[in-house]
Amino acid sequence: MRAALSGRALAWAVPMLAEAGALMRSAMMAWAIGPDELGRAMVLALTLRLAEMISDIGVERLLAQSPDGDAPGFLRALHGAALIRGVAMAGLLALLAWPAAWALPGGAGGATYAALALVPLIRGALHLDYRRAERGFSYRAMAVVEGGAVVAMLIALPLVVAVWPDHRAMLAVLVVQAGAQVVLSHLMAGQRYGVAFERSVLRAAFGFGLPLMGNAVLMFLTFQADRLIVAGAFGWSEVAVYGVAMQLAILPAQIAGRAAASLLAPRMRLALAGGTLAAVTAVSLRAYLLLGLAFAAGFAALAPEAIALVYGPAFRPDLLLALAFGVAAGARIVRTPLSQRAVTLGRTGDPARANLWRAAALIPAFGFALAGLPLTALALAAACGEVAATLSALFLARRPAVVGPMECLP
Repeated sequence: MRAALSGRALAWAVPMLAEAGALMRSAMMAWAIGPDELGRAMVLALTLRLAEMISDIGVERLLAQSPDGDAPGFLRALHGAALIRGVAMAGLLALLAWPAAWALPGGAGGATYAALALVPLIRGALHLDYRRAERGFSYRAMAVVEGGAVVAMLIALPLVVAVWPDHRAMLAVLVVQAGAQVVLSHLMAGQRYGVAFERSVLRAAFGFGLPLMGNAVLMFLTFQADRLIVAGAFGWSEVAVYGVAMQLAILPAQIAGRAAASLLAPRMRLALAGGTLAAVTAVSLRAYLLLGLAFAAGFAALAPEAIALVYGPAFRPDLLLALAFGVAAGARIVRTPLSQRAVTLGRTGDPARANLWRAAALIPAFGFALAGLPLTALALAAACGEVAATLSALFLARRPAVVGPMECLP
């Protein structure tokens, strides 16, 4: 029992540390380079996030769900898939570099955007054995790899900012974090690293991942595209204000999602085999509902003053903006176990269908920006979209729990 509790605590603590590290990074950079440069740095990181999300074939989730996840040959084949993804993502970033610099004048230069390709190239060599250990509810290796990479990034940040006191510091710390993650993953691995390109596994990986890639595009639109609208319609300092508030708001949703991937994925896999998936889903949904409601209320009450204290008065959002982001993040938290249930059943298209409602909210947001309405109007559109997406996920979950393509995985 004590070991189970310790493992569960690690599964929550690691994503919390990762997100806290991202917040500390943006807070330190806010004081060091100011709102305008932080806005440019956020859009730079946003470009990398776009490439990551639209190339996410769910290798880690496939490793957690497949019945062959513990086989060394399967792990080598997934390393091959991860390497292909890293090279493809690097090529995509290189293609996007100069168009991104042209589309956002006054931001980072084309060479800086192109240098982002280093991050996926490095991560393509990640040893996935530390993620395989999660199948047995062992999270120590994950804590060392993910947590150690965050610590390395934070240690490097003061030196990086001293050398590049502008948006380029973001590029440098992202490279440091990726490098530390890869090195630590190899040090913590219990199996020898190997790469294989097996057609059957690659076909299964891409078959499993294509719906997730579609959902990832929608998630980029839901989480990030608002900031691109702000970057085009407002100034760089407004990008920073909006981006900081949104980053803090989606923090618990991202933590909940990552913890669910570590905790709920293996639990739901076992529940599906034992015929108790409905009961496990119901218990999880109640817990995440309480978590979402508590966060929405707390964020609205505390965020404005907390942001002003940590980032500086120039970053303080108004109360209505904070409330809108709190509701949006709370709705996404509630959706977490429903999304994990869909993945467990192999219905990886369900999260994308639900997220269509959130993506649709970008249409009124774009209209509000063109009309010259304040940032709060864009945040309210985001909140309405998230609530609609959660209601859609609940509706989709009412369908019979018939196992989808997952049952055909190798």
